[in-house]
Amino acid sequence: MKTKIFSVICAVCVLCGFTGCSDDNTSDMILSGDCLVEELVLNGEYKATVSTEKRLLKVKVPVDFAQKGDMQITSLKLSDGATANLKQGDHINLESAKTLRVTNGDLQMAYQISVRNDEALMTSFVLEGVKGAINQADKTVTVSVTEKSGINLQSATFEVECSEDAVCSPASGTKANFTEPVEITLTDNTASNTYTVRVTVISQPVALFVGEAETIEMLNDEEKAAAKWLTGNIAGAAYVSWSDIANDNMSLDEVKMVFFHRHCPSYGTYNGFADAETGAMTALAKMKELWERGVGFVLGRSAVNYAIALGAMPEDAYPNNVWGGGGGEGSDLMGADPWNYKVYDPAHPLWANLKKFPGAADDRIYTLDEGYTICNTTSQFGFWGDYEAGRDAVEARTGGRALGGDGNVSAWELKSKSGQYGKGGVICLGSGLFDWNSPTTYTSVYHDNMGTIMLNAFDYLTK
Repeated sequence: MKTKIFSVICAVCVLCGFTGCSDDNTSDMILSGDCLVEELVLNGEYKATVSTEKRLLKVKVPVDFAQKGDMQITSLKLSDGATANLKQGDHINLESAKTLRVTNGDLQMAYQISVRNDEALMTSFVLEGVKGAINQADKTVTVSVTEKSGINLQSATFEVECSEDAVCSPASGTKANFTEPVEITLTDNTASNTYTVRVTVISQPVALFVGEAETIEMLNDEEKAAAKWLTGNIAGAAYVSWSDIANDNMSLDEVKMVFFHRHCPSYGTYNGFADAETGAMTALAKMKELWERGVGFVLGRSAVNYAIALGAMPEDAYPNNVWGGGGGEGSDLMGADPWNYKVYDPAHPLWANLKKFPGAADDRIYTLDEGYTICNTTSQFGFWGDYEAGRDAVEARTGGRALGGDGNVSAWELKSKSGQYGKGGVICLGSGLFDWNSPTTYTSVYHDNMGTIMLNAFDYLTK
């Protein structure tokens, strides 16, 4: 009986609560209007392209337009009843993007006003998987391919990436005859540039990226990105397979540096590496000849074990703190302050001319950017306890010199066959932060440091 009476009382309270919600208690917020920008015109002639989805008002101006510091809003049309923080007649500095806030009642929407000069620049050229080196000063592209590349230069497919809004002719993704120079023209309204592409067939490469696959395109994404960087940024660089080397398919007489970057499950022992990397071991005799004659090596990730095979590092000096694997699919997304790396000697030639992160200490270098996803495969020397003692122990164990690491040694260098650092030596980059491929999109700022480090390594190991 008490339960029934209680239930009746609760029901009455609920009814009273509903009837008590009169019009006097409804929200006073005004949500009926729109906050749309229907038109924006600057300086009487430059009309914005309105993207409500991206909240972007993009205004294109001629390639030689230099008055973005003082532009006038000559037309601004908004939704009925809407107002904005900027108005027709205002003069604004648009050297950088400005925010236009549109308000209608209690609704607000923020747009970015971005003024961009017409631009027709090529940012990437790839010929059947081989990246070209672009010279923006004279608008030329140099592509180096090997005699064994298998590319039919009389009808080869090319891919072009270019500045936003630029149009490519002939179109990216089509074929052309690259046995002779090919001209590719980019246009964007008032901007136009013609690039001349020349393909060089290399029989005597000066730098090599070596891998298991027959071609660059058959590598995993991480290794492919590293290989394309080398072939596109060092003149005379080429991709070759271990099979090509073992079978004498290419002359190695002019080689000055070898880049072996292996992205795979990390090996906990040298024997594990040697047993699994059959291609690299098949070509070992030729590689040892190169090192013994003074050719420099850059070894990345699991490939750091190859220093043992060459004879540059003792057999029991394999990294003891390893993890990771996969095909470059990524695992850790970088934020506004991406992971960074401690170097022991900021004055070492390997770290010269790197772009610095604002406020970072001199011994911190950045190789990643916001939005970059790193898979973080690592082969390093870990130690616990006394930091200096651990570093000294690693140097004694490897016979080399520690270059960097956080509570570990994950970058180090080894001497040449003649017993010196530098020319003919070996650079080992075991840290996952030395990463080449991100499966997510990002704006490259600090990742360009990867290329600078490699150019520094080339100079350091060959001159």
